[in-house]
Amino acid sequence: MDAQAAAGAGAALGRRARVAWLLRVNRLLAEEKPLRSLPAFSAAFHGGMYDREVSTSTVSRWETGRTPVPWRAVRRYEELLALPRNTLTATARTVWRYWAPGPVLDVDPAGPAARPLEDLLEQAVSGDVMTGDDWDQLTDGLCARPDAVLMPSGTWSALAERLVEEMVIADDLPWMLRFESLNRLLNHRRGGRTVIAVCGGMAAGRARLTATEIVCALDNCGHPDAADLVLSELARPSGPLAHRGAVMACFRKVRYRHFDEDQLRTLVRAVRDSTGTGPFGDQIEPLRGHLSAVHPEYARAVLGRRGTTRRPGDGAGAGADPDARALVSAAVRRVTARLGTVDPDRTCDPAVPAVLITEALASPLFDVRLYAAFLLAATPYRPVLADALAAELVRPMAVRHEELAVVLLEGLRVLGDHRHRGLLQRLAVLPSVPRPTAYAAVRGLGHVAADRSTGDFLRGAVAHHHAAWLNDRDPVTAATLESLVYALGMASRDDLLTAILTGADFLPVARTAAAWWLDIPGHRRASALL
Repeated sequence: MDAQAAAGAGAALGRRARVAWLLRVNRLLAEEKPLRSLPAFSAAFHGGMYDREVSTSTVSRWETGRTPVPWRAVRRYEELLALPRNTLTATARTVWRYWAPGPVLDVDPAGPAARPLEDLLEQAVSGDVMTGDDWDQLTDGLCARPDAVLMPSGTWSALAERLVEEMVIADDLPWMLRFESLNRLLNHRRGGRTVIAVCGGMAAGRARLTATEIVCALDNCGHPDAADLVLSELARPSGPLAHRGAVMACFRKVRYRHFDEDQLRTLVRAVRDSTGTGPFGDQIEPLRGHLSAVHPEYARAVLGRRGTTRRPGDGAGAGADPDARALVSAAVRRVTARLGTVDPDRTCDPAVPAVLITEALASPLFDVRLYAAFLLAATPYRPVLADALAAELVRPMAVRHEELAVVLLEGLRVLGDHRHRGLLQRLAVLPSVPRPTAYAAVRGLGHVAADRSTGDFLRGAVAHHHAAWLNDRDPVTAATLESLVYALGMASRDDLLTAILTGADFLPVARTAAAWWLDIPGHRRASALL
């Protein structure tokens, strides 16, 4: 399946179908083989978080997307299949929000809270550890009380500040739970405006080095303050990462009609004048195409004299490099072929993962690539697909073509495990590797087995990229050094963070990032892992 065909197939594969496939593939490839039988699974369903009997036809309708599945039923899938709590629930809720045709203001709870809301609030504003599940239950409880008054008056700010700080240093399920919790707080009737202001202040202030996901989170929030903040970061950015987050937020804010006419004109000017160059400019060209498609009356103003832009179905870099597009398509075919090795005796709807793999590697939209990888990561396909991506990255042609290498490394950043750490480390410092590829590899170091980074590799990586930056002050190398600081923080290498902070000749933004990491309270750094 090529990128353009996948774009059409992906658009047809709505959120209900994605959640249905997530449940179905996990059951069909369950370790407990009796549960692979639909009648046996249905007979065992009553219990745990689901207190009603279900028929085989009901489960079949859930798994084919003919009827929506209740969130408590998703939780019951986790229990029956012996999956870690939130593996399916958090992924399904994330997919449900992202692919919704309109803003999702809140999500029904996936079950009763284990503890009273008041206890969770007290825990969150204290120095106690908060898990991602604690945040999930807390925000569920607050959404159930849209007129809740929190006392003292600064409680909303304190909640938002801690949640955002933990979110930007979390990974995998802990990150997903916090990101979805933030989305719910942003849309809270009473607290939303305060949460928006906290996001803006942190993105422009001490958390500016992690501002992309903070600003991007505003895409689902229809409050006028959120639109103003996104446009402000687009037209007068507080930093390149906040600007990238604003660009990414605009895709859905444009589709959801969050901007009035005056704001649209501001957006058009900002997008028209953006260069789309540098390590953080990859989403500008897709946004031009998206804005022109949704608002054709502004197409000429957005595109200027170019008259054309990259099509929504084009792959990463495909508009500029047909060879890269062909390489991506070939990689998609090889990775998809690996699916048959998981369990050849089971038929698990190969068309759906084929679409998701194509999205993960060929979509020009970063968020589409990310959410496709999230969905694949919550299935038994994860280790096989991670190995397939790693096998592609061993090919010299893939490493030389940065358009392909970057999307492969982005996928491995979500799907990979400790077995792939060595590959990332080699690509991060090998002199022959193009700088954008090395940058993508370094970004993966903070996510793939970050806690297993022992020895002197990170020290050598910092020295390598610091020397390169001193030599030519290249912006990609500067971004790589910033990402290395994130990897040091995720690996709890405070010794190296301190060395960067006190090194007078280090990149100033890297020193600022090191100081930010060292200032994060211990209970928050511990919480972000849970």
